[in-house]
Amino acid sequence: MTEAGVRIALHVTARITFVFFLCAFTGNALRDLWPGRFSLRLSRNRDWFLIAMAAAHTFHLAAIIAFFQVVGWSKFHPVTLLGGGFVYLLIYALAAIAIMRLRRGSHGALGGSPRLEATALYLIWLIFALSFFPRIVSGWPVYSLLAVAALAGLVIRIACLLRHKRALATAA
Repeated sequence: MTEAGVRIALHVTARITFVFFLCAFTGNALRDLWPGRFSLRLSRNRDWFLIAMAAAHTFHLAAIIAFFQVVGWSKFHPVTLLGGGFVYLLIYALAAIAIMRLRRGSHGALGGSPRLEATALYLIWLIFALSFFPRIVSGWPVYSLLAVAALAGLVIRIACLLRHKRALATAA
């Protein structure tokens, strides 16, 4: 495979991963804010989106390895391994939690750890955002679209959190 082909594979696998991530990230919040057939389906399939995200990102990992085989491992930076490795651990942890939830037939966070799961999702969101936002200035419209989608996902999650807090305050 050529360097150009590997770069295309890197871009495609990252974007596919992001789409699955965004569905999982916003599904429950969309269901709470705007109940409807689409949002209910996103929420109901959240665990499957997390598993699909892990699968897509595994293909991304294969593309990363192929990239360094093509351009040479001397271009590899150990700091990238630490940061990227941490994100892969988060993604695979979320997928493992999703698989366990699907096997048990439950839909809530596993073992009373909704904060841990939410923290992992927000950290993964941050990595995507840090990847997309700086590239807006490069003039590639796709990065503007991805950055807007990432920002919209965050706004949806925050709006849902604020709505829940207001409801709790009103009930108290």
